[in-house]
Amino acid sequence: MCSPAIAGAAIGAVGDAYAVSQANKEKKRIYNQKLKVREGKTMRNHRLYQTKKVYFEQQVDNTKLAAQRAYTSSQISMNNAVSKAMLDNSVDWSKFMTAEGEIEASASERGIGGKSIARMLLMNKQKLGFGQRARSRALTNASWRLKQANLSTHLKVKNTLNDEFSKVAIQPWNELAPPKPVYGNPFMTFALGMGQGVASNWDSIGGNGGDTTNDSPYK
Repeated sequence: MCSPAIAGAAIGAVGDAYAVSQANKEKKRIYNQKLKVREGKTMRNHRLYQTKKVYFEQQVDNTKLAAQRAYTSSQISMNNAVSKAMLDNSVDWSKFMTAEGEIEASASERGIGGKSIARMLLMNKQKLGFGQRARSRALTNASWRLKQANLSTHLKVKNTLNDEFSKVAIQPWNELAPPKPVYGNPFMTFALGMGQGVASNWDSIGGNGGDTTNDSPYK
């Protein structure tokens, strides 16, 4: 028959093994929950990054379009300045030629010549030169404004693109998986519990020296 000590040890070993098994299930549940949280966070980060990339690409297109409009506007202003200078120059040449003819005709009618007519023709030519120099300065200023406007547009585009790119420069990275839990061994726990119970029972038997003759009813 199984001694009460061994039976008690068996019950205790079974209880310990069951506790280890339950603890393993709880560890596994917690570990799986951590994996799900990690997976959900990773998916959210990647979706957010993809959204930022789409927005970045839209901003790049919009910025380039705005820059092209600015360049075009600056060039139109320069073209208008050139057109105005050419028109004004044409008008001044027409006035110059008309005035020169009138001076010569008037001088001929009045019999004026020599230094007097030369002086009037020189003044008429100087008047034309003043207008040409003014137009030259206007074109120089227009060219400078064009370069400054284009430089300002370029810097704005560069700053905008750098600012937007900084938002998508670093791709999201997956967090490290949590360390796997250390599971207990229910079988080993049961075996050790039984082994300790059996060892304790043999120690109890050994305490009587294995001699049972004194307990015999036949003396």
